Amino acid sequence: MGMQQMIKYMEQSEKIYAMMKQCPYEILREWKLTKFKAGSVLFSQGDIQDSFYIMVEGVADISVIGENGKKYVQSTYHKGDMIGELEIVDRLPFISNVEAVTDVVLMGLKREHFLEWLHLDRNFNEYFIRSILKLQYDILKKEGDNNLYTLHDRVCSYLLRCLPHGQKRAEGIVIKVDKQQLSHQFAVTPRSINRILSELKKQGIIDLNKQEIIILDTKQLQLELEDRNSRA
Repeated sequence: MGMQQMIKYMEQSEKIYAMMKQCPYEILREWKLTKFKAGSVLFSQGDIQDSFYIMVEGVADISVIGENGKKYVQSTYHKGDMIGELEIVDRLPFISNVEAVTDVVLMGLKREHFLEWLHLDRNFNEYFIRSILKLQYDILKKEGDNNLYTLHDRVCSYLLRCLPHGQKRAEGIVIKVDKQQLSHQFAVTPRSINRILSELKKQGIIDLNKQEIIILDTKQLQLELEDRNSRA
């Protein structure tokens, strides 16, 4: 990958810049680009990868397949997110599947160069540690939210978290996600998701368009979540 392309990705994403701003030149030269089409499986549960990746374009879901054969979406990757950071050091098998929701571009770095980068670059070392700790925090928080909050509140909260990654249009902010993806995200039936989205649409908060959810009123979406929590 050319240095100009690397600089472009760093300038387009604060997360990528924060991670790579002190990356040594000998490490910068080793990055390679890999492209995937929407719907492709990037990595499968149980795979052992010999590279560390950063998502520089697109969106991908992280999921596991339960014993009942159902898919459960655990989280979603966006631009600037690390992939394989939990497994790369000890070459552990992937604990999840990673599937492209949109077309995806990854920057990949071989394990030996990743370990050298971790050793040479104090900035990245600290960034890496903070990211691992935040990931653990988010997992525990999600488990708590699943027990404490209703599905309605969790869907509203999810849509609010997606806003920074949405596409601004005249009618509102467009989030690329459909009902099936949301049912996987929350491990519930599509019917349950459809009921909540229909309520939000009736209130004029969102609109639905095939594989898109259009947020028409972000302020009202926030108030919807706050009002229900205050009544709880």
